[in-house]
Amino acid sequence: MVVYADVLITLNLFVNFFILKFTCRICKEKFSFGRQIFAAFVGAAFSLYIFLPPTGMITETVFRLVISALIVLLAFGFSSIKSLIRRVAVFFAVSFLYAGAMMGIWAIWKPNRLAINNGIVYVDISPAVLIIATLVSYGVLSLVRFFVAKQAYAGKRCRLKITYNKKSVDLTALVDTGHSLTDALSNKDVIIIEKKLALKLCQNLPTATDISSNPPNGFRLIPYSVVGGNGLLPAFSPDKVELLEDEKSTEIGSVLLGVSEVALGEDYKGIVSPVTLAR
Repeated sequence: MVVYADVLITLNLFVNFFILKFTCRICKEKFSFGRQIFAAFVGAAFSLYIFLPPTGMITETVFRLVISALIVLLAFGFSSIKSLIRRVAVFFAVSFLYAGAMMGIWAIWKPNRLAINNGIVYVDISPAVLIIATLVSYGVLSLVRFFVAKQAYAGKRCRLKITYNKKSVDLTALVDTGHSLTDALSNKDVIIIEKKLALKLCQNLPTATDISSNPPNGFRLIPYSVVGGNGLLPAFSPDKVELLEDEKSTEIGSVLLGVSEVALGEDYKGIVSPVTLAR
């Protein structure tokens, strides 16, 4: 079949972008659209490797590892050898699964509009089909990652660093699958912390009565329901919440802090949903 260079590059640009986006989610990296699209384009340019004569599995694997490392460096920069190896491993694994799936399709159905050489996949399909297929694949992978991450965190403890108004506190939080409190207005997840920690962040912490009568800026009441009853939980938006793992810190998406009047536990001072950590 005829392989068109422009279609080949466009196909790989689109696929590389979503592989990078998925790599960001697995590695919990900040997503930079400009860097990701540039890295995806560089990777797409190297897809022209398909036009060379077959080079063999060893050469093909080494080539893909080198290109994967280059793409990852362009997308995320360099922080440490350990981080680079982890990012390359994730990117390479996702890329390998994609290429393997395409080779499986080729081996079983041998479609006339699909070609594979040197590990590079070419599919002569319409842009609409390409977009739909990639988005569906991304959605399925995201769901798998979500449930795997949820089970991995469930019942464990995690370390959080919360920053508000230039003040910070570190705490241990229980990862509770039964905790699903969200704000109905903003749809933000709510992390519950003990009042004594909240007072370290905000000395003039308003009570639920204060908020209901004259709500200060940035504070609100969150309705909650537990086995023992229900009520209203004072809550506010922190400037930043970070998940601390080993020597790495990962910023958690926009959340609210709910203030508990009672002590939560002997070995934890906060409660967070695994869904919050898996986002």
